[in-house]
Amino acid sequence: MPSKEEITELAYKRYKTGESYDKSIWYLSYYTLKINKNINNTESIKPLETDNLILLLQDNTNGSLIEPSEEEIRELAEVLYNSQPEKSKLNWFIAEKLLMLNEIEVVLNKKRN
Repeated sequence: MPSKEEITELAYKRYKTGESYDKSIWYLSYYTLKINKNINNTESIKPLETDNLILLLQDNTNGSLIEPSEEEIRELAEVLYNSQPEKSKLNWFIAEKLLMLNEIEVVLNKKRN
């Protein structure tokens, strides 16, 4: 699980890029769905909540992460956009999801070897 310091550092780096609000919504949707597609408790990771990830990887990952479809991302992005989260919260949750995905990839790499 990523530390608060790691999340804060990555969120700040994302903030400094000046990325648009809409693009941040899209990325948060994408990363949340990508995590959920690769764990057994699908939909247990919520986009606007901090999570403790217990890595229960899907058996069908075949050594690489399963990608969400563009339509799935679009649907979640619309829900997120309508909830109008603050930009700073988007940066935080995107950073958290990115770090979680990195941990999943490490576990997948170990499974392959």
